[in-house]
Amino acid sequence: MKKVFLAVILMAGLALGFAQAVKLGYVNTDRILMQSNEAAEIARLFNLDKQNWSNQIRQLDEEIKQMERQFEIDKLTKNEQAKREAQTRIDTKKAEAGRLLEEYFGENGRAENRYKELIEPLTEKIHNLIVKTAEEEKYTMIFDVSMGTILYALPTIDLTEQILLELNKGTIAPGTEPTPTPGQPEEPKESPFPDIKEEPKF
Repeated sequence: MKKVFLAVILMAGLALGFAQAVKLGYVNTDRILMQSNEAAEIARLFNLDKQNWSNQIRQLDEEIKQMERQFEIDKLTKNEQAKREAQTRIDTKKAEAGRLLEEYFGENGRAENRYKELIEPLTEKIHNLIVKTAEEEKYTMIFDVSMGTILYALPTIDLTEQILLELNKGTIAPGTEPTPTPGQPEEPKESPFPDIKEEPKF
């Protein structure tokens, strides 16, 4: 479907070229997002949130395992009523862990909504930069190669680097330090961000 849509737009652009000069360009928004300093910071913040939520679930999982170990130890000496109560507490704790897992990582959960909250301002900023470039440099159309297939395009009409440089202007990639001015001593090269551990799989 994307290929058809792109072909229709390209044909429309070529048809327009018979009436007036057409200036085309393209960008790769996937690359822009991957190499954007702001996107890297968004990923860092998002991973910290995911780590916090995962730790809460992991802690509940450890509590459940401890309760089950204790249940196995006590079941030979407890009466039926006490065993039922202990099993109910275990089941309640498991239900709590399942509810949190769904709340944090399920469909339309906190993780999904948090990512949207972080990424939407950046995608809007990228869109506005593309529109600004098109208006200032009189482009008729600008394509996004990450949304479809372009079989051939001149490298000279690739605007990805131009948009990326403009987007990263005035920002610093996470984990890097600005270049010191002459005569200014360099500070120790240490990342200001903590290491991010991979999210546990449940």
